[in-house]
Amino acid sequence: MRDPVPHSVPVRDHSSQEIADRLGRGREAQAHWRAYSLSQRVRALRAFHEFLRKDRERLISVIREETGKPRAEIEAMELDAAEMILKFFTRGAHRILRDRAVPRPWVLFNKRAYVRYAPRGLVGLVTPWNMPYLIPFGDAVPALLSGNAVVIKPSEWTTKTVLYLEDRFNACGLFPEGLLQVCVGGGTVGKAVVEGVDMVLFTGSTATGRKIARAAAERLIPAVLELGGKHPMIVAKDAPMKRASKAAVWGRFANSGQICVGVERIFVERPAYREFCEALETELKALRQNADDGYGTDLGRLIFPGQLAVFERHAADAAEKGARVVGGKVLDREGLVAEPTIVFDATGDMLCMREETFGPLLAVSPVDNIDATVRALNDESFGLAASVWTRDLRRGEALAVSMQSGLVGVNDLLTHYAVCALPFGGMKQSGLGRRHSDDGLRMFCEQQSVIVHEFPANQPEFWWFPYARFKSAILSWLLRAS
Repeated sequence: MRDPVPHSVPVRDHSSQEIADRLGRGREAQAHWRAYSLSQRVRALRAFHEFLRKDRERLISVIREETGKPRAEIEAMELDAAEMILKFFTRGAHRILRDRAVPRPWVLFNKRAYVRYAPRGLVGLVTPWNMPYLIPFGDAVPALLSGNAVVIKPSEWTTKTVLYLEDRFNACGLFPEGLLQVCVGGGTVGKAVVEGVDMVLFTGSTATGRKIARAAAERLIPAVLELGGKHPMIVAKDAPMKRASKAAVWGRFANSGQICVGVERIFVERPAYREFCEALETELKALRQNADDGYGTDLGRLIFPGQLAVFERHAADAAEKGARVVGGKVLDREGLVAEPTIVFDATGDMLCMREETFGPLLAVSPVDNIDATVRALNDESFGLAASVWTRDLRRGEALAVSMQSGLVGVNDLLTHYAVCALPFGGMKQSGLGRRHSDDGLRMFCEQQSVIVHEFPANQPEFWWFPYARFKSAILSWLLRAS
């Protein structure tokens, strides 16, 4: 048995007045914070991270208590990944946010033109339960670096981790009071946050993402959305089988399958299907699933109780429709522990091939034509992550870039998050906008276009009043020659 999991929302919703108070304090804090130089912000955020590192064991304990993740995953996927994001943005902040000179027509040689980046104000982060530290921290860092204040509305199923982050942020004494705050509760709290901020980032389901997009559009504020995914892994007959099979099992069962970019379906070229499936079963049997508190377990539990029902429904549906299901059991219903499961001989009419499982279930299907498979996948609504596996790198890259997915890999998966210089996000119904990269910092800013007339100081422009035929002719000639 694993640690018991709460089966009801673990905290009360903040009231509308409490939310309004937090939003107000955030705006007051942002007025002070935006006056800090970029160098001061960089130093403060680096110092805060060092402050957190001193309490690393406590942070690991809080995340483990709330999610049941193996320690190795907490360290690598939550803490270490967050540190990589902090390093990327703090090292590149001056280059990315400095005033950017732009070219101008030669006729305007006596003027300077440049773009400056001004903070948007108050940024709302609506964050999910699968990565309760990485995503709030990783989104807060660039938002704060840009001079904004942050209000986080975490999933009601993982509030302790974010409240701990807020507590440590306030305790470090490096920031204006109220610069980072947390509003806890369900959908009504998230709605109130979206209605009170100047920009919103949401990570979660496509259905909820649509609601947030509509609310943001109504207020004409930017919304960045990372939504559902159904990562297709394409395995060619000449794929490196050992690497591909190990990648498939890790890419699906890491974090117990609760990774938005994790593998959900595998399409294997038929001549390699039997060999690949045998390799998958071997890897599956090697997985360790127990309550070990250290490094002796590979799989944890599900975090959101409702996801257990999705897992059971998809496994049962596949079995009823003729698939060979290895696993499929719920090992501990109260503890939300499900057996790692592979659905072999999956077909397109099965739920696990069409709907996001977001749990420890992997579907595998043989295909005769990889190019036709890619064309069919491009007709689907999901477009977050995909990968192609082959020893022919030229063909693999051609297939990968033809896929309508925001994140593609050739003989690789899930590495995009570690390469913070890459934009991170999806196409089609899998999202709007991008995290990370230079644009992932600039998006927290308004672009302000500046023109400075340098000389002559007191001379009017030639094209001002009064108009005259000869002036129009000269102006036209000058503009054509520019």
